[in-house]
Amino acid sequence: MLKSIISMKRMMLLFWLCILGCGLAACGTDKNGSKISDDGRSYGGLIHGEIGEKLETAFFDMTVEGVEKYDTYQFNDGLYQAEEGNTYFVVTLTLENTYDEAISMSLTDFVLDFEGNESEEILIGYGRANLNQDSFMDNIFTLKEEETVTKSIVYVVKDVETYTLRYSEYYEDEFKGDTFEVVLSPKKLHKNEGDASTEQVSEEEDSAETSNEDASTQAQQE
Repeated sequence: MLKSIISMKRMMLLFWLCILGCGLAACGTDKNGSKISDDGRSYGGLIHGEIGEKLETAFFDMTVEGVEKYDTYQFNDGLYQAEEGNTYFVVTLTLENTYDEAISMSLTDFVLDFEGNESEEILIGYGRANLNQDSFMDNIFTLKEEETVTKSIVYVVKDVETYTLRYSEYYEDEFKGDTFEVVLSPKKLHKNEGDASTEQVSEEEDSAETSNEDASTQAQQE
């Protein structure tokens, strides 16, 4: 009788240990696949977001405000035409420092990728140094404590329908945290907005349409 009671107690102990172990495992991994290291840092997760959605990284909040594609784009040394099959891809980001100190950053922190990409090089963008425009992100910069900035990056990339913008957390001790991705499907524009040629073409088209309408009205009256 005594042996039976001891055996039952052992079985109950094993049962509760299993329950506790499952609970700890569930707490250690979330729905994004993130795990918690011994020092409390999250790692190994893949967090997906959308345009306009705020993604909370370990260092800053990131929001993709908008994306566009162009056939031509004005760089610092002139207007460039994209090679056949390529496009200029522009993404605008808002970054808000939520860390307790300034963060050293660069354009290489934000990687653009797409399905079927066969390039061995990481697709990184061009910034203010290449375009000489204040609305573009500095190639290397410091995001000050509690600072919020909204800046753009332009990528020269293959012209496809869907892209993925990716940011991965890296710590000074080379620890890699979670990765954040936003899938983007921008419409293509044939001219760079704000370009004089675009405005001129639009004005000429409007003038031509007005002339055609006047001619059509006059013909009907006659």
